[in-house]
Amino acid sequence: MILKFKNLSPMLDSYFSRNQLLVQRARIDGAVVVVVDVRYRVFIRPAPHGDLVLESKLISLPSKINEADELIGLCLMGSWVRMLEFAEVPVLSENQEEIMLQYRVSMDATVEDFEMVLGQFVNSLAEWHRILRVI
Repeated sequence: MILKFKNLSPMLDSYFSRNQLLVQRARIDGAVVVVVDVRYRVFIRPAPHGDLVLESKLISLPSKINEADELIGLCLMGSWVRMLEFAEVPVLSENQEEIMLQYRVSMDATVEDFEMVLGQFVNSLAEWHRILRVI
């Protein structure tokens, strides 16, 4: 069964239909999950004003405070170096246990725009995994 996501975004509904993707169900928080290249789980969440947010886990924070601080510092440095060319940003999860990568997609995006942004987001995930030495 193909679910319709017009309540999330007509563009996203078109994306799923166009790519013949089957989505079991939306999550209780309103997000849908797309798995890209078998390795990357991308959560697509509703954002204010009809925008969408792409989000994916980069890494769990270590339990030792000094190691967590070092990892957060590495993310800040990596983000600073990349900010002029890349719009994706690492953020701390709500539970403050993971570092996530996020990107906001405008409500005015076309299906083609979304496909391009999703590809760039996954490429950025791969680069961040390299930066953070995530295996």
